[in-house]
Amino acid sequence: MDQANKRLGRHIPDPARAKNRKAVVDCLRRRGAAARIELAEHIGISPATVTIITSELLEDGVIREEQGAPDRDESARGRPRTRLELNPEAGFAVGIKISMHQASVSLTDLSGDILGAETIPVRANRDAPEWIADICMQQVSKIVGESGIDPDLVLGLGIGVPGYVEYPSGLVRWAPVFSGRDVPFREIVEERTGFRTFIDNDANMTALAEKWFGVGRTFPTFLVVTVEHGVGMGLVINERLYRGSRGFGAEFGHTKIVVGGALCRCGQRGCIEAYASDYAIAREANILGPSVATDDPIALEARMRDLIQQADAGDPAVTSVFERAGSMLGTGIANLVDILDPPVVVLSGARAHSAKAFYAALRKALEENILPGTDTSIDLRIDSGGDEVWARGAAALVLEETLI
Repeated sequence: MDQANKRLGRHIPDPARAKNRKAVVDCLRRRGAAARIELAEHIGISPATVTIITSELLEDGVIREEQGAPDRDESARGRPRTRLELNPEAGFAVGIKISMHQASVSLTDLSGDILGAETIPVRANRDAPEWIADICMQQVSKIVGESGIDPDLVLGLGIGVPGYVEYPSGLVRWAPVFSGRDVPFREIVEERTGFRTFIDNDANMTALAEKWFGVGRTFPTFLVVTVEHGVGMGLVINERLYRGSRGFGAEFGHTKIVVGGALCRCGQRGCIEAYASDYAIAREANILGPSVATDDPIALEARMRDLIQQADAGDPAVTSVFERAGSMLGTGIANLVDILDPPVVVLSGARAHSAKAFYAALRKALEENILPGTDTSIDLRIDSGGDEVWARGAAALVLEETLI
């Protein structure tokens, strides 16, 4: 880690130069590769400034000359333009996603490509945070060792946790995966590893993954809705992740859709999560039998797989449960669309690939409840990445904090 940080931190830019460095890196992230003159044109700074900035980034190892044939204009004279791109081997990032029923640990390069991954079953809400940190760190050591990379090239750990996470302190004010409140999880992890650690809400990490490696390459503004054991949201506005004043921003899952409605695990009533999440669906399906303890994450995960199979096989009662859940979520997303007017909405998380009835009801409610206009079509995209998305989000979180 020290070696990577020294190499990448050789230049300590002033605020104006730091802004230009970020602009260059962001432009290369979106375009994949570009010549210096193209960077100047797209960013709106002088070619001389671009030359200075790219020289620093090349020396620091953050960018490199494009691997492969240069971009040659056959009608032009002279040498072809040298195109630059992000260097995926500038460093590496470890990603950890804490879910109710498992912890996923991944090692990625800075292009978001996964070099190693492990998944550990846990009952997160019943296991101590220190124990979860210990077993995750065992897997981190294993993955880094098996990859053959120098541990000093690991820039940091990015950890996604559902719930209210103060950023950048890493204090988890409340999370369904921890039995207590105000868990200093960043400190717990850093004490065990020595790695720089960044902890954020898991939906925010998904949004960062989309910003760096997905729809964010095309759209500077977009929103991500995550659906699995809970319901979350990540919002990127003009290429900046919105966290709010305390890091709790964009908590879509705990907005109220029914006054005095169903009990949510946050302790309040009527939240969207209390109708559209895994535990909400299983809770309603419990009246159909067999009943499952919705606070047992591993049993809940197995129950959801069975319910999805039953719904897709045409069971009318189970189908009705998924239709109500999808309708609630679709109505909530319609409210987001009316408030924010995003060009694209990404549906992510394990339940993004839920029962067919869930998605059909979601889409129907979304289209019926947005404000009427000249074009009521919503660009709704389903993310197919699974745990890969969380790993890339962790890499993006580390990128945001260490490369600029």
